[in-house]
Amino acid sequence: MIYVSPTGSDATGSGSIGSPYATITHATSVAPPGAVVVVEPGTYNEMVNITKRVTLESASSQPSITVVNAFGQTYGIEVIGPAASGTVIEGFTVSHADNHGIFVQDSADVTVEDNLVANNGLKPLACPAAPAAPTSPCIEENKAIELVGTSSSTVAANTVINNVADGGIGVADDGQLNPGGLSSGTPNPASGNVVTGNTVIGNAGGCGIVVAAYNPGEGVINNVVSANYVGNGLPGGIVVAADVPHTSAINNSVIDNTVLNNLIPGIVVHSNTPGDLVSGTMVVGNVVGGNAGFGPKTTGITLIGDINGSTIVTQTTISGNFIHNEFFGVLAANATETAVLSDNSFDSTVTVPVQGATVSQLSLSSLSSGLSALSGTVDSMSSTVNSANGQVSTLSIVSYAALGVAIVLGLAAVVLSVRKRG
Repeated sequence: MIYVSPTGSDATGSGSIGSPYATITHATSVAPPGAVVVVEPGTYNEMVNITKRVTLESASSQPSITVVNAFGQTYGIEVIGPAASGTVIEGFTVSHADNHGIFVQDSADVTVEDNLVANNGLKPLACPAAPAAPTSPCIEENKAIELVGTSSSTVAANTVINNVADGGIGVADDGQLNPGGLSSGTPNPASGNVVTGNTVIGNAGGCGIVVAAYNPGEGVINNVVSANYVGNGLPGGIVVAADVPHTSAINNSVIDNTVLNNLIPGIVVHSNTPGDLVSGTMVVGNVVGGNAGFGPKTTGITLIGDINGSTIVTQTTISGNFIHNEFFGVLAANATETAVLSDNSFDSTVTVPVQGATVSQLSLSSLSSGLSALSGTVDSMSSTVNSANGQVSTLSIVSYAALGVAIVLGLAAVVLSVRKRG
């Protein structure tokens, strides 16, 4: 192990527990791949750059007393490149960065767990809204925690609060448009990531959790957003979307979250521009209430295609959700093959339970039975699907079943996407 302490020295320390280094930056730079860097309680005024596999953990496991204060820095902690795959960041407060608190790019199997990520995005390099010309450089998805072009990674049990740039947690693909960085990145999809058990509250300027595609030929595929609390967002909510023409969001799942009192619909599945493919999304077992809408009427769950009708949201399954204190429970526009199952619950505060879709009497279990007939095809796609299955192995049975249904409903689209990337 390599130790860091406010009383240590980068010049004379050896990194031992008795002679620690003074900065996390120095410790991670000299650490061999696979090392564990243990950080003693204190405040560290720095930006940490990780380009190799390390475990970065606080000695106390108490984020409140082990602080990365990135005031005046571009990011708080960044994990960059395939050599950093397998990195773990656990037990820190990360605060006061100009942009992202924690930024992961083009890596895999990264774990960001049990951190407090607060008050970041103080001087964001924000991109202007269309049709204004973009400034250079700018960051499109300037979240407190952002994964770009990252696969099979986990963002778990973090508290993400009062960040002021562009919301809470983001998952996006990478390529010519690097939505989380300052320049073009390496083309990579975002696949098989799990965002689970996080508390995302009061983040201004953007949505609570966003899974969005920006690069044609890459996409966001088989990601799971589960068991998070997303509340009081400005605008907030959970979003699955394709944001740039000819991009893909396929077989993503939003499961067992609580989404309350945000300034857009609680859960949004959105195809924004021509040529997008948003398919096979599962929205299962969520509690949604008190959110606003895109118009004057509040909405719990909304599926919305391109406003011109040139692109639709397709093959969405909505099951087992409880929706309250909304005008529309589920609102679908430019959305086809939508399965709103009869096991959703709407209390008396919901004026219109379902608008724009037909309630189906099918069950998740009956839909899941279709997997057996497609087992050969699923096996041939194991490199794409297995990462997601492994990530959700600790989730509830209904969550795992929901992911299976997502694979069935969007199977053809995934096959096309895999072939295109291959």
